[in-house]
Amino acid sequence: MVGGRYRLVRPLASGHMSRIWLAADEKTDTWVVVKHCAIPQGLTLGQRELVRDWALPEAVAASRVEHPNVIHTLDVLPSWDGPWIVMEYLPSRSLHQMIDESGPLSPVRVARIGLVLVSALRAAGRAGVLHLDVKPGNVLVTTEGRVVLTDFGPAVTPNGIRTLADAGIVLGSPKYIAPERIFDHATDERSDLWSLGATLYHAVEGRPPYTRPTTTEVLRAIGTDPPRPPRLAGPLAPVLAGLLRRDPSERTSMTGAEWALRGVIEASRRRPRSAARRRIPAIVAAVAVTTTLTAVAATAQGETRARTDQALPTRPAAATSHPAATGTGTGTGTGTGTGHPTVTGHPGAVSTSHPGATAPIHPAATAPSDPAATAPIHPAAAAPSRPASTATSHPASVVTSPRLETPPPDGYTWWADPDGYQVAVPAGWRRDEIPGGRAFRSGRDRTLLGITTLPEPPSDVVAELEIAEMETHLPGYRRLRLEALPDPSAAVWEYTFQDPDGTVMRSLRRITSAGGRSYVLEWQSTREAWPTRLPAFTVVLASFTTHP
Repeated sequence: MVGGRYRLVRPLASGHMSRIWLAADEKTDTWVVVKHCAIPQGLTLGQRELVRDWALPEAVAASRVEHPNVIHTLDVLPSWDGPWIVMEYLPSRSLHQMIDESGPLSPVRVARIGLVLVSALRAAGRAGVLHLDVKPGNVLVTTEGRVVLTDFGPAVTPNGIRTLADAGIVLGSPKYIAPERIFDHATDERSDLWSLGATLYHAVEGRPPYTRPTTTEVLRAIGTDPPRPPRLAGPLAPVLAGLLRRDPSERTSMTGAEWALRGVIEASRRRPRSAARRRIPAIVAAVAVTTTLTAVAATAQGETRARTDQALPTRPAAATSHPAATGTGTGTGTGTGTGHPTVTGHPGAVSTSHPGATAPIHPAATAPSDPAATAPIHPAAAAPSRPASTATSHPASVVTSPRLETPPPDGYTWWADPDGYQVAVPAGWRRDEIPGGRAFRSGRDRTLLGITTLPEPPSDVVAELEIAEMETHLPGYRRLRLEALPDPSAAVWEYTFQDPDGTVMRSLRRITSAGGRSYVLEWQSTREAWPTRLPAFTVVLASFTTHP
């Protein structure tokens, strides 16, 4: 028992300067993460005493940082062998673990993460502290997509940093520590920016900017050699070069980094000037259609009255996780599963089970985080919904194409679309015209199928979905997953939201490619009806083909 209320349940991680546990707060009956800040080895007796004296006030100073992209510190407890820090419990994976498991991230995705981290570092600066240990292992991405910065360094205030430096103590992670900290014992916010650059470099390239056989060689290279030129960074390369300048006076500033990262994100949304028209994200347009179709269905069935008995719970049942479940990790924690129904049977069926479903729980380690704040990975929001009048409802059943001679599955009818695809749609469903495509809705409940055609295949489907997520504004939005699928140019985005009358809806958007074109297929129903309605979507996906 720590502090008379936090009962340690099991270890989550152990490192050179800390040990971390999952714990139960017996006063509030909630899960928390408890970190014990150990005194580093390899110091003289006097240095160890100095670190011990400063550890508690520095931890208290770091705990004052309040920001949605910085881990939230609940308590700081003194101890003779180093303070104990109590933090919020976040089901998540570290950025380091994501890279190890799935490889380098796209430049646009890394730019979005970088933008979030800049916002977090600004919040630290406003609180009068630095982070001084920015690295992929200290960046969490929660199961909801929120990006969170954790684990501040042992000394974070100007006085604490200066006192330790005067005693010859510089603490940090060798592959991500700014050169001026090593060679000049000089530290300010520009040091965090260098570490940010090294972190983003690792995320987009799959390795740190300096890799050598030993720590000594790494530190020597940081002082004398330029980083290895990036191969995968693309438009992010100039941003990395600016952040990794050895001279702090020439390094990109906080504001400069923010604008440069925003520029990478904005450029990803524009087509070359020679293109006949801009690539308009049908993915984003479909988000606006989501609310429209829900309103159409509700109006058609006289369901626009408010439902006081279906209030949105704080955590959707489909996205809950229990800290007692374990998973595999990289030494940063253990993991829990996210409950999604599993559908099997058709090769083309949507798979709701995925590697990320048992995402390890990365312990939060020092002050709060997001999965998002400035526009990050946090699904905050999006395109305004269009009025119901924008969808034209066709009272006839789905039209059957005379060219389709193969009988449809039982209970379904063929739809041959002018955009070049054919698909089996549940019999009796009504068709709506929506921007960029078609939608079909059940006549007896709120289940909807939407199909939109993308003007051109996305170069990075996950990045496209993340951008669409940033630009959505669905009430009560909550991400369940957003990830690439094994098929080429395929990805899935699943989430819940609240429709205007308070009903909790669940939606799954799948990008798929066929016949040289890309399509967005969306399936939506009430959250309660989801398990029984989802199997029909597997039939839709399995039947979806292109035609001349």
